[in-house]
Amino acid sequence: MDYFKGIFSKPWIYILITVIGISVKFYKIDYKIFWYDEIATVVQVVGADNVLQIDDSKLNEIAPVSHYTGLLTHKDANYKLGDELKSQLKNMNLNPLHCILLSFWYRVAGDGIVDYRLFSVLVFLLTLPFLFGLAKELFRSSQAGWIAVSLYSVSPFIHYFAQEARYYILWAFLLVAIHYYLIKSIKISHVKYLVAYIVFSVLSLYASILSGLMILEHLIFVFILKKEFRIKFLVAAVLIFLLYSPWFFYVFAHRDEVYQALSWHKFENVPLWAPLLGLVLGLIRTFSFYLNYTLFWDDVFNNITPAIKLETGFNLLILVLMIVAIISVIRREKKETAWFIMLIFIPGLLFFYGLDIARNAITTHWWRYYIFNTIPVVLLFTYLISGNLQVRRIFSSAIYLGLVVISIYSVFTISKYRYWYLGGDWEQEFVDNATLLSTSEKPLMITDFIRLNSPWDGPMHSMEVLANCNSEKIDVLRVSPDIQGIETMIPKNIYTDIFVIYASDELLENLKNQFGERLEILPGEQGPPRWKVNLSSGN
Repeated sequence: MDYFKGIFSKPWIYILITVIGISVKFYKIDYKIFWYDEIATVVQVVGADNVLQIDDSKLNEIAPVSHYTGLLTHKDANYKLGDELKSQLKNMNLNPLHCILLSFWYRVAGDGIVDYRLFSVLVFLLTLPFLFGLAKELFRSSQAGWIAVSLYSVSPFIHYFAQEARYYILWAFLLVAIHYYLIKSIKISHVKYLVAYIVFSVLSLYASILSGLMILEHLIFVFILKKEFRIKFLVAAVLIFLLYSPWFFYVFAHRDEVYQALSWHKFENVPLWAPLLGLVLGLIRTFSFYLNYTLFWDDVFNNITPAIKLETGFNLLILVLMIVAIISVIRREKKETAWFIMLIFIPGLLFFYGLDIARNAITTHWWRYYIFNTIPVVLLFTYLISGNLQVRRIFSSAIYLGLVVISIYSVFTISKYRYWYLGGDWEQEFVDNATLLSTSEKPLMITDFIRLNSPWDGPMHSMEVLANCNSEKIDVLRVSPDIQGIETMIPKNIYTDIFVIYASDELLENLKNQFGERLEILPGEQGPPRWKVNLSSGN
């Protein structure tokens, strides 16, 4: 017992785990494919909706792959910062802050795939001292601060977004900051903390409009438990809204566009338990995330393996411990702390569940949208561990080590996958197509950048393939669907392979008429069919 007391009463073990968590953020950071949403982020940095809005000049012309991948490297284009920011603010975006910050970042750090992802790593690092301060203030213990930081550092859920060029980890950072400054401004009545709360709250809203839910939860907390702070907080809330209102009204004016963009969340006949399943899995994924569960329950229920049963056992144990932590916080912790944690935890769950029921959707299965609930989950387990270290040392240390081990194991397991692990193996399609082009000696890709007849997603998915090719010998012939005389456009005896990838039905029918039986379908892989022109005769 004294052995456990000695190890876990000092900060060194927590610092060691934190260092491991920080170190793995650089592990295979360039391995996962630069996927659709990341490409969209880079495109939005210059105020475009898709890559063809940046440069559409190579239609019906053979261009090297570097031309298209170069559309994602803005530094060489020498865009003026002011013009770039103006273009961003004219573009409908629920998360404008991330793009604004990246405009400054790529000018300093670079604009390669790893460079954009390193911005997320930097933001992750900035989160740690704020999380330490938040846990220390809530639980009145530096030990609690170290426990929270170490658990957050190794969390596979946080790890994923800390290695992704998306806004989620920035949003999580800003939410931790506003939680911290709210508690500080209440405990220490100093204007600087309230000003910091206002500034970070405004930034969090520009990072995600859903931060309004957190600010509302803070408002409820203040009005229930901190009556003497009501007037100050109301003034702060008004200032926050006024500073965010330009973008709020801009989003409101374009609400139909927002509804359309989110319509893909909707399904038919979603059962009442489905969003609840998504919420529960999302919370557990904070620590346990080493099997490729897809987002769709049919895929899981029809393919129950021994490995899934084992992970489900761990997941249920984590869920039970989470419930124990909630009960412990409510029964044993100070009323103020318990209410604060519950109010940044429960309303968000109810909001997403109710939203899915109302919309007949399963937004809850896209757990990234409520990454904000990872924060109270970490705080709950921090309390469960730190609050029992003095009286139940073996119990507490076992929980801590168990969470750390399964988290680190999860991190290394998900790092093996090249595609976006949270979405299932449908991303394998883009890995396969990039590999097909990259392994050819001198390939030509014929396309009209239309995937499954979608002129909106097609260009971005085409870029998802091209951006992840590792060969500079690839040429791309992007054509209009009604192109004629295509063989005369292709030099003789140059290409070892001619592939047709992401072609609209109109273009494909056109190519069949021009190439005849030489246009052969390739063996089935995931995603739309791919075709190859037989070069044994003709070109």
